[in-house]
Amino acid sequence: MARYTSDGLVLLLGQQEAWTPLPWRAVEEVPDVLRGRSWVPIGTTYSVDAVEGTLDAHLKMFMARATAAWVAVVLEQAGVVEIDRARPARVRLSPDW
Repeated sequence: MARYTSDGLVLLLGQQEAWTPLPWRAVEEVPDVLRGRSWVPIGTTYSVDAVEGTLDAHLKMFMARATAAWVAVVLEQAGVVEIDRARPARVRLSPDW
């Protein structure tokens, strides 16, 4: 994460560190997307298409870029999610949420 603003998070993605702003709404809705579900695939695809039911699909409604794995790590650091890094990687809502 490069920074956060009143509008959202800014991620620097890839080797080129592409400036990638993600609105707060995209991040704030993640607990609702995960609530009541067990493990949810992160599902990052490097295309504008996403697999329904994945964290990637939710985030691509806001930004047509592969941000799910990066956002998952930010949310893990914040205590919002837990990550299972075995392939395929997946997330679930932290018990504290």
